[in-house]
Amino acid sequence: DIRQQFIDFFETKSHEFIRSSAVVPHDDPTLLFTNAGMNQFKPYFIGLQEPPTKRVVNSQKCIRVSGKHNDLEEVGVDDYHHTFFEMLGNWSFGDFYKKEAISWAWELLTEVWKLDKKRLWVTIYHEDDESGELWKEHSDIDPQRILKFGAKDNFWEMGETGPCGPCTEIHYYTGENIDDQSAEGVNLLAEYREIWNLVFIQYNRNKNGELNPLPKKHVDTGAGFERLVAILNGKSSNYETDLFIPILDEIVKITGKEILFEGGVPHRVIADHLRMLSFSIADGAMPGNEGRGYVLRRVLRRAARFGRKLEMKEPFLYKLVSILCQVMGEAFPEILDKKSHIEKVIEAEEKSFNDTLDRGLEMFDRVLNKIPKNGTIPGEDAFKLYDTY
Repeated sequence: DIRQQFIDFFETKSHEFIRSSAVVPHDDPTLLFTNAGMNQFKPYFIGLQEPPTKRVVNSQKCIRVSGKHNDLEEVGVDDYHHTFFEMLGNWSFGDFYKKEAISWAWELLTEVWKLDKKRLWVTIYHEDDESGELWKEHSDIDPQRILKFGAKDNFWEMGETGPCGPCTEIHYYTGENIDDQSAEGVNLLAEYREIWNLVFIQYNRNKNGELNPLPKKHVDTGAGFERLVAILNGKSSNYETDLFIPILDEIVKITGKEILFEGGVPHRVIADHLRMLSFSIADGAMPGNEGRGYVLRRVLRRAARFGRKLEMKEPFLYKLVSILCQVMGEAFPEILDKKSHIEKVIEAEEKSFNDTLDRGLEMFDRVLNKIPKNGTIPGEDAFKLYDTY
């Protein structure tokens, strides 16, 4: 419902719905995975192609596990980072600009979804006074809640090169005590959760790092779907929403280990990685030894390793694909179409990893046995255990 409400809202603002592109960008050598909603629209931003329509809305499947945007170590440990997530977005290709983007975002959050304005904070790029003034004119946010930050937080870039520009972000305070908020917490504490980023794309960064103004100015917004669902479900964790609960329940059923085990981290990592693997494989990626395939293999092995913490010695991840299809299949029918292919690929990879890991553990024992007491593992052995096993 939330996904559809977002799309419906922007369709009333003359946006055209466009399906999510694949998470595997087959025609963009600069990216291993689609990491933002704007990836498929890059040719429009830099003027290589004329867009078929000036305003677009969608929910984009994204993966962030490598390169500039890499949250892998946070996944499962905190409540809101994922390797796979959906980015709700709306775009303007040389049409409307900052004023409309800001006023519509505020309207959707506070009038349609009725979020508490006393929990919302806004950040702007420290050189972008125009956005600050527009927030004051076209929303009723308390001006004290408009904060300035540097390029790290409020200048958005997809990668080392390409379209980029200043952004304004909307944060939501998820803490218990509404009277205990402070500007110092924004961009620092987990309770102040970034939920929507409005990017004003006006430059192209070239290989030498120089910023060149684009012929037209564009808008690219991205709202974290899982984070919004958590807030609208009244939960502090994305994993407590109906996007994840059915998968977590199935993991408990298969492993016999309750979610409280090890703080729930193994269950959450497995649920997250299952989504990333299934959507990657559905869109044409395969586990392998290099590039994109190696990232897939690492993520699958990471999930299997957390399975070992739940005493799962046999392949089991592939058994979770069915429940994922029930949760996500209506919005993304490609995982229903490829269900049996996804299951076979994951099962084969799990089996191969279990064999590798067993051999690696045997080697590890041999290495330990030949080390004198209080000695160290030789670098050569350490590297082989890491690289091969």
